[in-house]
Amino acid sequence: MTLKESQHIELKESWRDESLKTLSAFANTSGGRLYVGIRDDGSICGINNTTKLLEDLPNKITNILGIRANVRERKKNNLKYIEIGVTKSPYPISYHGSFYVRSGSVTRELNGNALQHFLLTANNLTWDEITVPNISWNDIDENTVRLFVRKAIRANRLPLDVDENNIQDLFEKLELSQNGLLTRAALLLFSKRPTRYFLLAVCKIGRFGGNNHFDLITDDVIECPLFQMPDRIMELLMAKYLQKNFTYSGLQRIETLEYPEIALREAILNAIIHRDYGGNTFFTIKVFDDSMELWNQGELMSPLDIKSLKKQHLSRLRNKLMANVFYRSGQIEAWGQGTLKMMEDARIGEYSLPEFETFEDGILVKFNKKIFREQQIADVSDIKHADVSDIKYAENILKLIGEKPKITVKKIAEELSMSERNVKRILTELVNAKIIDRIGSKKTGLWIIISNNTENDNK
Repeated sequence: MTLKESQHIELKESWRDESLKTLSAFANTSGGRLYVGIRDDGSICGINNTTKLLEDLPNKITNILGIRANVRERKKNNLKYIEIGVTKSPYPISYHGSFYVRSGSVTRELNGNALQHFLLTANNLTWDEITVPNISWNDIDENTVRLFVRKAIRANRLPLDVDENNIQDLFEKLELSQNGLLTRAALLLFSKRPTRYFLLAVCKIGRFGGNNHFDLITDDVIECPLFQMPDRIMELLMAKYLQKNFTYSGLQRIETLEYPEIALREAILNAIIHRDYGGNTFFTIKVFDDSMELWNQGELMSPLDIKSLKKQHLSRLRNKLMANVFYRSGQIEAWGQGTLKMMEDARIGEYSLPEFETFEDGILVKFNKKIFREQQIADVSDIKHADVSDIKYAENILKLIGEKPKITVKKIAEELSMSERNVKRILTELVNAKIIDRIGSKKTGLWIIISNNTENDNK
């Protein structure tokens, strides 16, 4: 079978010492085989010095990389070539002081945050476990710690045999401090001003309008101990950015948010817990006319992908200590279940399911706005004084839109035995008369009915 370069296979026509870079990448990723004497297209060209390579390469690989390799001679059609097999190393392997990994058929050098994350993972550490020297315990906000304790007691998840009034004892039990030194997690969650240590540990919220989603109407920046941030974000969204629909069941008034509230809070918690705080941008929430988007820096941890988020999956924690604090406080129930909880909440409330996608070097979660049936059913008498050419057909179109907000022009024409041209004309008249409006694109958008009675009541 013809060999082809891949995550685990590299082909070389001849041996050069720089191929040690590829072997180190195999050892740092998931192992692999390097063949010497095979062209890039998989055809065998062979080599003449197999005996010398079989003698020299094992020692060279061990001396330079510090790993053992299985070096063997292969033969096909009277052509000799070398196979060098390397298994995944339990510790990081460097080549001339640099670290490499395998990404598909490419050997890639690690640097910056990627290198830091690789070294931490290789040593079974997460980013938030690292201690920060020369930080005073006076920087810890006692009110935030007390808030955690109350929640943890309520959830019956406070560590056993801990003095809840002794912050240092509590932090030692939660591994938020080591030998008296505070960890990054402790400073993010409980310090009075996390941005003193991590400048971008804030959330930016913006309200955008216009067809291109670029017109900023208003914005806010939330800066606080991260343990308080989910509540602060939800409070601000509810007070300033989101709307509720009000209905009555007898004398009881029922409030329903235009987005699934539990799912939204879960998305916020996920963003805070799984964020890459060594990155270079903020956690952002953008609210549009028809949707809202949460974007957070931090790629999914291998082997997770977008498809994994929509089914049962194990949690891969970028910030283990932070996740533990939110779990003990009862704000998350089970690691790896957050996205499933979001989808379940959306289903129960008859909302559109949240959408997940990778964007830049982070994860984008999109919620589509719910258009309530009560908002769709308007008094058809509103159109009798409007400039509409055919009142009867306009009333029938309104009824269809009220029942099926996403109905297409073609479907309206079929159900009312009208031409698509006439349907488009009447829809345009209704839009111009401000009886209806269109949200979103032609393919995925929907119609909403604007209640003129409401506007008159406000006057």
